[in-house]
Amino acid sequence: MTKETPHSSPPYYDVAIVGAGLAGSLCAQQLSHMGWSVCVIEKSRGSGGRASSKRLDQSTSCELGTPFISISHKATRPLFTALVEQGVAAYWSDAQAYVGIPKMSAITRHWLAKSNLITNTRIHYLEQDSLVTTNIWRLCDEQHQTVAQAKCLIITAPASQTAALLSTTQDINELFTSAHKAAQTTQPQWAMWLDTEPSTMPSIITPKSSSLQRLVKDSNKPNRGQSRAERWVIQASPEWTQHHLEENKGVVATLLCQAFFHETQLIPKNTGAPHRWLLARTEATNHQQPFMWHTQKNIGLAGDWLCQGDAEGALISALSLCDHLNQMRITR
Repeated sequence: MTKETPHSSPPYYDVAIVGAGLAGSLCAQQLSHMGWSVCVIEKSRGSGGRASSKRLDQSTSCELGTPFISISHKATRPLFTALVEQGVAAYWSDAQAYVGIPKMSAITRHWLAKSNLITNTRIHYLEQDSLVTTNIWRLCDEQHQTVAQAKCLIITAPASQTAALLSTTQDINELFTSAHKAAQTTQPQWAMWLDTEPSTMPSIITPKSSSLQRLVKDSNKPNRGQSRAERWVIQASPEWTQHHLEENKGVVATLLCQAFFHETQLIPKNTGAPHRWLLARTEATNHQQPFMWHTQKNIGLAGDWLCQGDAEGALISALSLCDHLNQMRITR
């Protein structure tokens, strides 16, 4: 993985991908393997998106977003077979799902190994220059500087961010309409970590009739090292989060700790600041395919909001789009 920063003479790629989450990183891996030159542009400082890892100190981290990836589709099983063999992921029997090792973001970093990654860069608008033989996409930042140029463009951002970006581009109404419609179903989520004394509580708890949606014993994941304390990640329900969306973080932390104690009878010893995911989950749109591609414009969309609405759906969407592009044999 090569990290770049925008410069005065932006490079040209076969494909530029907006978003370095699961879908964007897997698209990069698949297309690089097919021989495409790939650039991935990410607004955050690292990869993973909602499957990123929060660093707590030099040796520990936790996942406040996607805690694990459940796999049931025939197309995604080989991905994780390979990741396990390469020492990038492990099967967590408690969750009957996979996790990255030593942290979740290891998966996306692995998939981005052969792509150029530009971080801390938000794409503000898109332009397409019509030349004699082809159309070239220009991706511009908030300072109106061209970050990259590419023959093809793939957007893997959450639906609301995708819709906002597509609104700057003409003649792609179907793509914009689908993203805008999906964005209306987006739900937020408060999440935080806390430590307790060791307990016999199960690793995954799904409370009923609670302000909490899920409790995950993060320290029980494979290859997370040894610790005298149990580290939990608590994720609030969308309804509770919406009600407390603009609440002070200190108040949110107090309320979540109280709800955690009520559910487990465990007393938090140490806590982290709550994180507010504004775009935590989006319902999958009822689309004919798990991706979208505009042949005339050479622009496509992939993400969980186009398939299943979960982490595996993001991977299926990415695989399906890349397979479509491979079959089209676009001249690069």
